[in-house]
Amino acid sequence: MATSATAPSEVATTPTSKRSLLIKISVGLIIVGFIIYVIVDLTTTQHTRRIIADFLDWIGENPAAGVFAFIGVYAMANIFFIPGTILTLGAGFVFANALGLGVGIFLATVAVFFGALLGSCAAFLIGRYLLRDCVSNLTKKYVIFEAIDVGENLWDNSLFL
Repeated sequence: MATSATAPSEVATTPTSKRSLLIKISVGLIIVGFIIYVIVDLTTTQHTRRIIADFLDWIGENPAAGVFAFIGVYAMANIFFIPGTILTLGAGFVFANALGLGVGIFLATVAVFFGALLGSCAAFLIGRYLLRDCVSNLTKKYVIFEAIDVGENLWDNSLFL
């Protein structure tokens, strides 16, 4: 008796799944390559350290444009899970030196807040729309995620607030 269902091996080898796998591997290799470059650079030529120092100097010289640049850098750091503590302290230091203690700390606080806000929103949207298939595959793979999904649907999100 023949069934119309496709075998799991046929589903896994569709062109979209191969393309998705290729994209994931490519992005992973780019990230690993970047990390290796930064590690090797910090032990040899220190171009990365000079770039960061130049960026902070530029922010000190151009505080108005520096705020918007810092917000963008902070948002990108938030998306890529780079801890914000160093950036937050650096913002306070740079803006306080450029504009004085009171105004500088206030401007640094505003820049960090909006950078974190934009980065968090962007990370949510990336997870919600671009990486939705990845997340749904994780929920199928691990029982705890399935239980959370069922609980969320049963309790109408009130349990998680």
